[in-house]
Amino acid sequence: MIRALLFDLDGLMVDSEPHSLNSWRVGLSTRGIVLEQLVIDRMFGLRQTDAARMLTDVYGLAESPELLAREKEEYQITHLSGQVPPMPGLFALLEECAQHKLRLAVASSGVRPYVLAVLEAVALTGRFSAIVTGDEVKNGKPAPDIFLAPAHALQVEPQQCMVLEDAPAGVQAAKAAGMRCIAVPNGHTRQLDLSVADLPFPSLNAVRDKLATLLTL
Repeated sequence: MIRALLFDLDGLMVDSEPHSLNSWRVGLSTRGIVLEQLVIDRMFGLRQTDAARMLTDVYGLAESPELLAREKEEYQITHLSGQVPPMPGLFALLEECAQHKLRLAVASSGVRPYVLAVLEAVALTGRFSAIVTGDEVKNGKPAPDIFLAPAHALQVEPQQCMVLEDAPAGVQAAKAAGMRCIAVPNGHTRQLDLSVADLPFPSLNAVRDKLATLLTL
């Protein structure tokens, strides 16, 4: 029986991928680099530092990944206003979760200052019993750390958790944690391989409609 729902943030709860990608593009453009689609596809779901490390390797940058990640974070938070609208069906799903008395957590690859800023921007502060961010775990997705930590915080076993994810790295992390995983891809990740997930859903509204059934599978 599922007792807890663990939510990814970017691309799942909020339509933040365009702003995130633009933030990376701004930093790379100052270095004369154009971000390519094949590289973008590899970035989805990764922690900021892991994505920065990959970009540094792919484009042969002289700067440290930490510098690139910090620049991206600062730009993203500074220009956050109006850039992270909630995904359709998010609030209805949260209300349905409350009806089932589910414990809720955010498990995001983003850093804590960014995650908290986004939750405040979309009026979600206080709606989750636990928040775990990518800078607080040893290993980022696709390792299971980001989901095992909130399960521990919520005092539920991994097999009692269901994860909502939109990206391959997150789906892999959820399954590595021994949790059920529902894939809800967005326009940026729909073409990626999410087949490891237990079930795909086209939207959060669709998850809400079938939530009672999903909790008993």
